[in-house]
Amino acid sequence: MTSTPSQRFAGKRVFVSGGSQGIGEAISLAFAREGARVAINGRKKEKLDALLPRLAKVAAGPHIACAGDVSDETAVTEAIDKAFQDLGGLDILVCNAGIQIKSPSEAISLADFEKVLSVNVTGVMLCVREVLKHWVRNGTKGNIVVDSSVHQIIPKPAFLGYSASKGAIGNMVRTWALEYASRGIRVNAVAPGAIVTPINDSWIHDPEKYKAVSEHIPMRRPGQPDEIAEPTLFLASDQASYITGQTLFIDGGMTLYADFEKNWAS
Repeated sequence: MTSTPSQRFAGKRVFVSGGSQGIGEAISLAFAREGARVAINGRKKEKLDALLPRLAKVAAGPHIACAGDVSDETAVTEAIDKAFQDLGGLDILVCNAGIQIKSPSEAISLADFEKVLSVNVTGVMLCVREVLKHWVRNGTKGNIVVDSSVHQIIPKPAFLGYSASKGAIGNMVRTWALEYASRGIRVNAVAPGAIVTPINDSWIHDPEKYKAVSEHIPMRRPGQPDEIAEPTLFLASDQASYITGQTLFIDGGMTLYADFEKNWAS
């Protein structure tokens, strides 16, 4: 689905957390194709170093890697500061890093629950906070896009931490959007459905599970990372200049109460 590069982000500087694989990788590649300098963040430096040469070269200068765990306050501060220093500033923040851990709710450990929240909620808060510090101090009119999930509104049994984290993201985005709208800072979210990424390896490589997942999606197929990257770029672009505090669901129809595709209730 990737469109012809338009260079609409020429001269822009973007930080992408969780930018080395899956949706984050697709977002990083897409921003570079459209002219932005990209600071890619992830826990594993080797993955970041492997991705850097694949990013399209841009006239404004080289892309950079900012390794660090988003659940670690010091690591986030250092990564964001490095991006501002090396790129000369940031115009766009994309918070994509996220994890999930499966467990029946009666058996979930506090450690696992808190681990998911530390990445999916605290990690987003830390990235946004550190970028906002710079933007407020310098009067920058920036854009933030957070990667949420259809499970922002659809329950996900046996994934309590993940459901809780994505529900929180919806209200965090609305809160930031309202708090900073008058400063020219927009904050939105994308909410993917079932996407072919490493986080979904449990069903992607199993034909029967893949078929079962597809049958629960009205469009009868999972999405591809590029199908999330393109709407993310839209929300970060001037084309979305009057949009803030919104969550764009990109899910092949999963949030349309798919079980009612056939009328069984009346």
